[in-house]
Amino acid sequence: MFARGSQNFKRGLAQLHGPLAIWWVSGLLLALIDKWLGVQLGGWWSLVGLVVLSAWLPSLAERSSTQTWSWRQRGFIWGGQWLLGVIWLPLGWGGYLATLQASIQLPADFQNTLFMTRYDWLPWVVPIWGLLWLGSFKWLIAWRDQLRAPTGWRDWWQQGWHQPWWPVVWRLLKLTRWLVAWLVVAIGLVAITGGFELVNQTAGRVSAILSLAGLQWLGWVILASWWTGWFGDSTIDRSARPHLGLMGLLLLSTLLSATWWLQTPSATLPAVIAHRGVNGADGVQNTTSALKRTVKATQPAFVEMDIQPTADQHWVVMHDPTLRHLADRPGPVQAYQLDQLAGLPLTEHGQHGELSSFNAYLAAAQRLHQPLLVEIKAVGDAVQLVSPFADRYATLLEHRGSSVHSLDYQVVTRLKQRTRRLRVGYITPFYLTAFSPNVADFYSLQALTVTREQLASAKREHKAVYLWTVDRPIQLQRLSALRPTGIITNQPGRLRRIQKQPQHYYFYQLINWLISL
Repeated sequence: MFARGSQNFKRGLAQLHGPLAIWWVSGLLLALIDKWLGVQLGGWWSLVGLVVLSAWLPSLAERSSTQTWSWRQRGFIWGGQWLLGVIWLPLGWGGYLATLQASIQLPADFQNTLFMTRYDWLPWVVPIWGLLWLGSFKWLIAWRDQLRAPTGWRDWWQQGWHQPWWPVVWRLLKLTRWLVAWLVVAIGLVAITGGFELVNQTAGRVSAILSLAGLQWLGWVILASWWTGWFGDSTIDRSARPHLGLMGLLLLSTLLSATWWLQTPSATLPAVIAHRGVNGADGVQNTTSALKRTVKATQPAFVEMDIQPTADQHWVVMHDPTLRHLADRPGPVQAYQLDQLAGLPLTEHGQHGELSSFNAYLAAAQRLHQPLLVEIKAVGDAVQLVSPFADRYATLLEHRGSSVHSLDYQVVTRLKQRTRRLRVGYITPFYLTAFSPNVADFYSLQALTVTREQLASAKREHKAVYLWTVDRPIQLQRLSALRPTGIITNQPGRLRRIQKQPQHYYFYQLINWLISL
């Protein structure tokens, strides 16, 4: 197996300094430049870069074939590539999905409609996409044949339709052995980088840069080896000597890209934000008793807490739409009046507390001199009650350094219509695309789908970014390396301790790069 792997590796190297060397080097340069554009500029710049990059594969295929293509054939290969790309889009495009997302700006109102109805459309969109993705396997082998000699949409469809599914899956699994080998090498280099950074930060940075550049180069060699397997040895010249200029350019480009990705971090660490006012399992979420213990133990920059309306149009501090989990009571919170809810006994993690009105929680935070990050839950009559909420609380919250955010953009816009000085943010449940200009002062982004491109886009808008909800130690350290404005966590004490320890920035940024692929 190792002998065969070595042979394939040499075949990939031969491809890189063969007759098509200039095309391979230009392809890598285009890929690295477009990644830079996605982070640094976004918008039309990176979108044009993606379109240019998409022309590279058809051009390489034509140069690898024995015939000159017509414009119709070129258009077919380019269009078919995009069709398969759209089907495979949710899998990330090797990190370029984030570039595409940063290239497109959709209005916040439109994205809000998708976010607020996600439980309606996700249950049927995901299975449909899954079937399309699995079905697309049948056309992948046919697509390889079309790359060698394009014949058109009809032939491609018929080839794929008559292709047995399981043999294709088996052939794809064989290809993944290369990816597994690359991943093993990557894990090893990450571990080595972590070891160097434990000893010396500069040594860790050098190790991270060399590791990232080496992984980019190795990935290109693997792709070149696959290409040789598809098109045969006619695309390589084993007797040719490496073109030193092109190989030097390839090495320099990967080193510069790695150095940019691993640039010196900001000295400002993310603000600590206590999610639902708790510090681990030390109290019942969103209660004043937990608030007091958390503030005393962790001194968070903000305490994030949730409010929702009652039947008599007051506000209580509660996250869940029902009382079932914490109070073992039937029905939604909005079906009860304030005097039925205030002081209601709550239990969680073996701890006990009482349900608070927003007035009581706000008063407790004032006595502790603790700024709040108030989430207005998008339930019941919340949108209709935003205006009286702003009239009563906006000035008070603003004077105490507190902020408000919501998952419903209608809440955000109504608040900003009533008050310009209070900081109001928009919560997103996942990353769709960049936002067109909007009224939000900051974003609270789902940590599971956040990308460097998304953070950079918000920075260009001069808007703060809070990531939610991050609890595991490795997640806290990895996402801290991205330097968001703040991290919303159920473990503020843990985050405080991590921030007092040496920051293994380059180790975690290398992990971030791997996860972004």
